[in-house]
Amino acid sequence: MSKKHILIVEDESSMAKQLKWGLADAYDVSVAANAPDALGHIRENPPLVVLLDLGLPPDPDGSTEGIKLLEQIVRMPQNIKVIVITGNTQKDIAAQAVGLGAYDYHQKPVNIEELKIVLKRACYLSDLEQHITELREVISEKAQFQGMIAVSRSMMDLLDRVKRVARTDYPILIQGQSGTGKERLAQAVHTLSEREGKPFVIVDCGAIPENLLESELFGHEKGSFTGAHARQIGKLERAQHGTVVLDEIGELPLLLQVKLLRFLQEGTIERIGGKDLIRVDARVIAITNVDLTQAVKENLFREDLYYRLNVVPLTVPALKERPEDIPVLAKYFLETYSQEIGPRFKGFSSEAMDAITSYDWPGNVREMQNRIRRGVVMAEGDYIEPHDIDLQASGQETKTLKQLRDDAEITAISVALARNNYNITRTAHELDISRPTLHDLLKKHDIQIQK
Repeated sequence: MSKKHILIVEDESSMAKQLKWGLADAYDVSVAANAPDALGHIRENPPLVVLLDLGLPPDPDGSTEGIKLLEQIVRMPQNIKVIVITGNTQKDIAAQAVGLGAYDYHQKPVNIEELKIVLKRACYLSDLEQHITELREVISEKAQFQGMIAVSRSMMDLLDRVKRVARTDYPILIQGQSGTGKERLAQAVHTLSEREGKPFVIVDCGAIPENLLESELFGHEKGSFTGAHARQIGKLERAQHGTVVLDEIGELPLLLQVKLLRFLQEGTIERIGGKDLIRVDARVIAITNVDLTQAVKENLFREDLYYRLNVVPLTVPALKERPEDIPVLAKYFLETYSQEIGPRFKGFSSEAMDAITSYDWPGNVREMQNRIRRGVVMAEGDYIEPHDIDLQASGQETKTLKQLRDDAEITAISVALARNNYNITRTAHELDISRPTLHDLLKKHDIQIQK
């Protein structure tokens, strides 16, 4: 694996040589003696981290030039982290530098081993933020796909299926856990179809009382039952030439399942109390977070209706099944919600990102949205911390060492696979392991290679 690139900005040649010698075994080190040289290096080959001595010419005894350079670097789009090198008498200046955006500071005389610890964390955070920036550029088009933000192969395959099925009028059954974005996916199907601009009607079958659901779906005529003071057009009829989404389809009573099946077969409905058959041209998209095959076995859902709805099945994977999407979504939500109160955050701390990527997200994308929205309101520092989003830092989790190691391996392998388009050779090279070792790890963790 290639070494991480860092830049040392130090006008004293002896100090620069000492730092470069101490770090060259772990890092690809460049050196600049002044601000113009440093900016030139950054333009040609942006480093992950800059080690910056604030005492630069033409005022090596002061900090003016170093502070100016720091301000220029932190405004750059590459997410470069700056670690300031200071003397023992410059604590106030170091604090000022951190306030201006420096990642950390390290006092002279420099302890190389301690500096390596700080450098490792800074490189990790810078590398992660730069990768997220690259991913956001890649998914900029997908971000307009009704907000379906994703880079994982499983979601890319799903969105490709959506594009293809949107060209048809077939019924669709969207399945997945709560909070995965099933309704948004249904909206995407409608928007990409020829029915765009026509009605898009959603019926929550689980939230409407059973005695009102038939009227809500099919409508009723005036006087057809007590309280029917006027004709009501049902949701199916209102979706004429458009799309009707039946959310929580598993909650539909058996009697209404029969009527829905007749509509799907014949394309006609009959209002309660009515005598005329009304032809309705509406595409049906059913959504469920329950196992309908099990409901069929338990006689809670009609088998013929299940097969009629399941012409084109779309399954939205849980968030924990697509770890590559987790940091991308987190960054996207942070940027989105921080705009609501005025952007002031520099991002997530490395501890927060560790917590986010190691958490199982049982509530999926909806849970992440809510936690980050809350964090944007509650956070007081420049970075979102684990406690701001009610997560523990990964080091505080009550997991065994083996569990933590396995989780880290799974996440690292999954992200590297996605980044290298599931190419085994390139992935093994990035992870600095052999191809046989990678195959052993894939087998050990049951990680499937997407084709």
